[in-house]
Amino acid sequence: MKQYLIFNSILDMKKSLLTALAGIVLATPMFAQNDDYRLSQDLTPYGEYEQSDDVRSARVPLNIAEVVAAMPAMPTVEQVCSPEAKSRVYAATYQPFAMAMEQTIARALDEGASIQQRITRAGQKQHQQNKQTMQQYQSNVNAGLVPSQEEIMQLYMSGEIKDNMSEAQMMDVMAGKFAQKWGISKQEYIKILNMAQSNPKQTETYIKANHPDLYNRLYAANAQYGDQNVRPDDPRDAQFDRIYESLAQLQEQLQQVTFNYRGDATAGIRTQFDELSREQANEWKTSSEARQIDAIEADLNKRLASWSAGLQSSADRVSYPDWWTAGRKQINGIIDQWNKRSAQRWLKLAQNGESQYRTICTKIAALETENEQLGQQGDPENMKYLMNKQRLSVIYGMLYNLTLPYRDALAFPCIQHVDETGYATLGKG
Repeated sequence: MKQYLIFNSILDMKKSLLTALAGIVLATPMFAQNDDYRLSQDLTPYGEYEQSDDVRSARVPLNIAEVVAAMPAMPTVEQVCSPEAKSRVYAATYQPFAMAMEQTIARALDEGASIQQRITRAGQKQHQQNKQTMQQYQSNVNAGLVPSQEEIMQLYMSGEIKDNMSEAQMMDVMAGKFAQKWGISKQEYIKILNMAQSNPKQTETYIKANHPDLYNRLYAANAQYGDQNVRPDDPRDAQFDRIYESLAQLQEQLQQVTFNYRGDATAGIRTQFDELSREQANEWKTSSEARQIDAIEADLNKRLASWSAGLQSSADRVSYPDWWTAGRKQINGIIDQWNKRSAQRWLKLAQNGESQYRTICTKIAALETENEQLGQQGDPENMKYLMNKQRLSVIYGMLYNLTLPYRDALAFPCIQHVDETGYATLGKG
């Protein structure tokens, strides 16, 4: 008789979990640019390249495991040391990934609305089942078959039942107090309750054969409800609860990584990249590379002035001499030296952020997979399963943060090359 599960469920203390939905404000990096340092000017004021209409989205991930697998390799030092190289990586890697993520998130948010409807229906069904269960429980209380809530509370208040007790210990106390309601021994009471957890039909047969008076009392108290009104606990519930708690922790970690990585724009907290940009700009002013370039340029300008003064030609303009081009190439080599050294520090920040996002999302992906596998092993409208899917839909809305390290890497304020060719205009004609 499934009605014995009612008493068991009373002993199972469950906590109610609430889902907190929090929006995340994404702050786009702003990098100080100073023409005196010849810093890259390839970014717009919003830290983005011009969007290319020819770029197509990468394959759209269908779950978080596919999102992790789709995360592209981080840009290399060579790929961020010139505007041209950064633009190529942006169009070939960042933009397709970002477009795919937008579609993944949009699909997940649409599914979230459907999940909420399913949760509402499951809640209504569960409410009705709980109402019927409580009515049946009260019928058994009135028949003197199960302890009332007041009797159970008295055991808590007296200290005979404690919160740190195991289920077996609680059952032992209960049996000692309430076996007499069934007119049987404590040992027999525990045997029947344990039997009811694994095989209700066998329990019914056992009581009918060994305790006919008890069977008749139970039958009389529960006959009007029928087996269909009793909803036994879903054996997957404990696993669903564990998944929910783990998802909640990982969602919090994901939020914290974003805060630590990006700062809080609303509170005026600058990002790591803002700080490093200013630091590197100041370092450039006093660097050995800047001093070398200043010396080379001073020499080139002096030689160029002498060359221009003695210039005689019938052409409207005359190309600068080879020694000037050689000097400018030397300057660009020194710029490359600076950029590569500075880019390593810059990329390390972006790579650390990407690594943290990847680690957390890998764990989330495993939980999403486990939740779906469990969902297929029983009622797909299980409330706990649906609540996990709802929390995942919130996490999906945060996944665009995964694109931030790539965008930040490409925002490295490299020092641009100087022109290696030039000409003098003679103003003739």
